[in-house]
Amino acid sequence: MKTELGIHLGMSARTARRNMGLTQAVVAERLGVAREVYARLERGHMLPSLHTLKGLCTVLRVPPHELLALDASIETPPGRKRPPPTPRVESTALVDLRKTLRGLSRSDLRLLNALAATLPATPPRRHAVPEPDIKNSLKSA
Repeated sequence: MKTELGIHLGMSARTARRNMGLTQAVVAERLGVAREVYARLERGHMLPSLHTLKGLCTVLRVPPHELLALDASIETPPGRKRPPPTPRVESTALVDLRKTLRGLSRSDLRLLNALAATLPATPPRRHAVPEPDIKNSLKSA
């Protein structure tokens, strides 16, 4: 099973191993896998388990993002990019409230917090009371 990720991971592991002057057998022994298994990994024929990947990073002293090709030169597949976060727009009333709260003493803040804790989570609904029609009531009188 040769995949782009497997090929990149294998090439990166081989380069790091050679730079350290290690043989495949030594790296395989330190990882606790057979030399043949490690050789398949370097050739890109298999992907390591998470446990083996962590060990590989430790033995070869290579950060995981390098082995997994997670650098800037690799593009994210379409549909995977996250849109930039939208800035929060706060009302002026909220900004004013924050300024006021920052100016309060600790004891005032505790008192205000205790008072706020007694309020219901949602305000009660106000029923609209129709205003009396004064013009029509005066005409009929």
